[in-house]
Amino acid sequence: SNLNFSPPKTLARGRSMPPPPPSMLMEELLEEVFFRLLPDEPAWLVRASAVCKPWRSILADPVFRRRYREFHGTPPVLGLFEKLSPRLVPIPAFFPAQTYHPDWAAMDCRHGRALFCQFGETRDLIVLDPLTGRQCQVPSPPHYPVYFSAAVLCAAQGCDHHNCQAGHFRVVMCPSKLEGVTLGWMYSSETRLWTELTSDIHPTADYYSVSAMPSILVGDALYFNVDAVIECQLGTLCFSMFEKPTDDNGTLMMVEDDVLGFAAVVDVTLTLWSREAGPEGAMGWIKLRVIDLKTLLPNVALFIPSALVINGYAEGTQVIFVRTSVGCYMVDLKLGRSRKVSYHGRKSFPYTSFYIPDSCTSAAMEAASPGQGQ
Repeated sequence: SNLNFSPPKTLARGRSMPPPPPSMLMEELLEEVFFRLLPDEPAWLVRASAVCKPWRSILADPVFRRRYREFHGTPPVLGLFEKLSPRLVPIPAFFPAQTYHPDWAAMDCRHGRALFCQFGETRDLIVLDPLTGRQCQVPSPPHYPVYFSAAVLCAAQGCDHHNCQAGHFRVVMCPSKLEGVTLGWMYSSETRLWTELTSDIHPTADYYSVSAMPSILVGDALYFNVDAVIECQLGTLCFSMFEKPTDDNGTLMMVEDDVLGFAAVVDVTLTLWSREAGPEGAMGWIKLRVIDLKTLLPNVALFIPSALVINGYAEGTQVIFVRTSVGCYMVDLKLGRSRKVSYHGRKSFPYTSFYIPDSCTSAAMEAASPGQGQ
């Protein structure tokens, strides 16, 4: 039999149905729903955008996009670039397809940008926006070191770094060693020039590191994790050096109140330090916290304790990446949970950003899904 599921036009006793809510109210309600779609699963926003044109218009609106980023605050970890590799390992189910560049090697990720060294005659650097594919070529500095680490960062003052990938940037290069004298350079995309940085490190100071060691930005200073910690003050353009809290392999990170920290694994124990001023004002390392990794990682990942190494940190979060004998795990120290993200164990540069589909992305999905978008 034919069943009519259309709602009746009148209620019992002759009362009319209430009028539908105004379209403006419906749009505001939808926005509130969309705000609560978690940014670490961008596929949800992409699918919502492909449902129909009104939904797509809401998600593509610049005001909504700004408010969405403000609502969630910290950008999620969308993937990671493994050291000296051009390939992005995506973490969520959906991520835009990436062009493979076999002659690129990952050096750093920050503020929605990824930094690569291009092998070849010039050995230029490349700054890439992985979400759009936009790239900028950075010429090599006048004195190109054989081994070096480098960092990329937004050049805008007071920026929240939620959506600044298209703006000006800076690149800081820290050589591993150059004939006993530490030098550094900083590139500005605005002036398109390299500036040589001064050094407070004694010429006889001995440190060594392989290329592409991770860095962290805390306040107005960059810190490179080599044999020691190399500090680059961006305000004074000066390098200095101080010791790590332990000889064990670990990583620089940011701890409570935006303070420089360090994390290292011994056996199955994760130890966190913070660098703070002592009673007499001298800076030093203070043990902050000890965590049993048995509470965070599955038993299979703890089978060979000597294989446990921290190989990455997502800046601005409490997320670290731990290499195990069975792969790499992303560990959220704040939430106390972990998930396997890679079968490899190389040093990694986590990529964090908001991915909100624009009209072009949604239109492409609509074309690939006939019958939707009406």
